[in-house]
Parts: sequence; C-alpha cells; structure tokens
Amino acid sequence: MQTPRSFLFVPANRPERYTKALNSGSDAVIIDLEDAIPTEHKLESRALLKQWLLDHPTEKVMIRVNAFQTEWFADDIQLAQFSNVIAIVLPKAEQRQEFEAIQHIRTIDIYPIIETPYGMAHVEEIAQFPAVRALMFGSIDFQLEMDMSGDFLELMYFRNKITLASKLAGIANPIDGVTADFGNTELVMTETLQAKKLGFQGKLCIHPTQVKIVNQIFNSSPEEIQWAQQVLEAVKAADGQTISLNGKMIDKPIISKAEKILKQAY
Repeated sequence: MQTPRSFLFVPANRPERYTKALNSGSDAVIIDLEDAIPTEHKLESRALLKQWLLDHPTEKVMIRVNAFQTEWFADDIQLAQFSNVIAIVLPKAEQRQEFEAIQHIRTIDIYPIIETPYGMAHVEEIAQFPAVRALMFGSIDFQLEMDMSGDFLELMYFRNKITLASKLAGIANPIDGVTADFGNTELVMTETLQAKKLGFQGKLCIHPTQVKIVNQIFNSSPEEIQWAQQVLEAVKAADGQTISLNGKMIDKPIISKAEKILKQAY
C-alpha cells in the first residue's frame, strides 16, 4: 500500500464539494465537522454528511470530528460506524479515553492532531494510544496556543518532536499542518519540502491547488527512483558479497532507504 501524501479538507456543510475533492488527485479527503463549521451549523452539517455517507457507500473519506471536550464529540464519532469512513481525524488530541470512545463505536484508524501544549508535551504517549495510524501537526492552532509567531523555523523543534514520537511508537511518519496562504505557491512548495526533509510523510491541504504540489514533492523523484533501482540491482548481482555503487559502500541503511523510495513511488 502506497503512503498517502496529501490530505484535503472539505467543509462538511458543503456536500457539493465532496465529489470534487475526491476527484482532485488528493490521496485522502477529510470531511471537516470542526474548524470549518460555525457553531450554529454543527448539527445540520453532521446530518448532511450522514446522508451523503448513506448515499455514497463506495466513496472512501476521513472525518475530522469535533474535539472530545465539546458537546458534539459523542454524536460525531457515531459516524465511524459507516464502512466508507476509513479514519477519524481527532483534533486537540490529549486523553486515552477519546481514542477508546471511538474504538467502542468501531475499530478504525485514528489520526490525532497535535495542536495543544498538553498534546505536544505528551506526544510520545499519544502516539502509542489505540488505533493511532499517524500523527498530524495542527501547526496554526498550536502557534496560537503558544503565543508564537514566525515561519517554519520557529516550529522546527516541535516538528522534530512529533517525528521522533512517531518513530518511537512504530507508527507511520506524521503529516504536517496546512499552509494557510494557499495562493502563495512558493510558500506551499517551501514548507512542503521542509516537512519532507524533517521526516513527515505528507501534508494537510485546505485548497485543491495545494494537492499537486504536495504530491509532487512527497513523491520519489525520477533521480531518487533511478538511484534506488541501481542500489537494489547491485545488491542482487552481488549475491551476498560486499557491495559498492559509484565508489560508495552499500550497507543495510542504504538498502532500506532504496526500498523505501521505491515503495513511495507513484
């Protein structure tokens, strides 16, 4: 199974956009019941999403529910019972009981969003909670909670902390937060490339124009694919002997890297 690179948010109160999002080229679509929906439209939006799930049983989507601390959480997670909901995105993730409540509805992948100081402080613990598929970084909300300002560099420590927690827990690499200025193509490219270098597997998107950029950057490049193929061909030809390629020794970490590059190639 190929690793998802792009995760596109769609407001739950705009069902006419669901299919467009599914056809956008994004590896995953997240129907959003949380930040994108005003308080007065929470119930209506959930009802619209529920009806769409009933009417489109073969369309696979993820759902971002409202946070555990809100009055909508208990009813939101009931949507996990639909088989075409392939994962729950859990905002402001902090406590094990949140995860257990979702799993009580159905065994399903959970993507916790790390976006509070408490969540960040306990990220290693959260990464090991039941059914966690991968961590997501809610970078914008986290900045607000921390009274931080600045660009990508100011958050590098916290991104490193999330990737380390993921490795220690043995789960998939994390997904980076959104670039709010979706019209700034150069910024989207820069932040996506930085996330890839830090060990993230993909990025959250808030507009279809971001999807192609994210997919291209997180995909293995032609040069990477060619190198990986050469490495594995050299390993096969060596038949257990010491291996070198272009004057460089090929050892186990190099082989593992080559295998990963080919696995991520689309």
